[in-house]
Amino acid sequence: MTTTVTGSSRSAGSEYRFSLERLEELNRSPIPLLLARLNTACPSFGKTPAEIADPSDLVNEIKAHCAEDTEFILSAMPLQEIVFRTLLLQGGEPMPLVELHAELTEKWSTPIRPITLSVSGLARVLDSDVFYGFAAIPMEETEPEEASDGVLMLSAAGSDEDEQLARIIEALAADDDEDEDLFGEDDLDDDDDDLFEDDEDDELE
Repeated sequence: MTTTVTGSSRSAGSEYRFSLERLEELNRSPIPLLLARLNTACPSFGKTPAEIADPSDLVNEIKAHCAEDTEFILSAMPLQEIVFRTLLLQGGEPMPLVELHAELTEKWSTPIRPITLSVSGLARVLDSDVFYGFAAIPMEETEPEEASDGVLMLSAAGSDEDEQLARIIEALAADDDEDEDLFGEDDLDDDDDDLFEDDEDDELE
């Protein structure tokens, strides 16, 4: 079966994580969901939901004891289940969307079950989830700052190309100032004024 999703939903710079808060918004109990993903190495394996006080403890157990389990994630699992278990191994920490996409399409895609979806397509899948508790963390966008000379200065968080463009704009502005000084009226000295006056006298004669 081929999984193909297209479209544009969110910036590729976004991050996603498993969120207990998101599950609460969905009115879903996280404890049964997490208990079903434990392996035999987890201390809480075999316990009932009534025996678990804090679901975050189960998240920590999965991160600590399931990362080396070759059976914890299988390529035959549904796409969202693979994503869910991948994020669980992050222990609640966010994972960049592009890295998550690479994990799916490079590690878990097989000739028998290829995963061919775009980065934006994966974002659409995660954004439409109402079961696993996926939460998006949009990339922060910084506004350009205007320097005292009116030149737009880009923040340090900008790309190298943006920084180079800012330096070019500054250089051009500096060149304009030098040109104005070079050809300004103040640069005409007294000798030049005398020359013009002599020429006028010759014409009168």
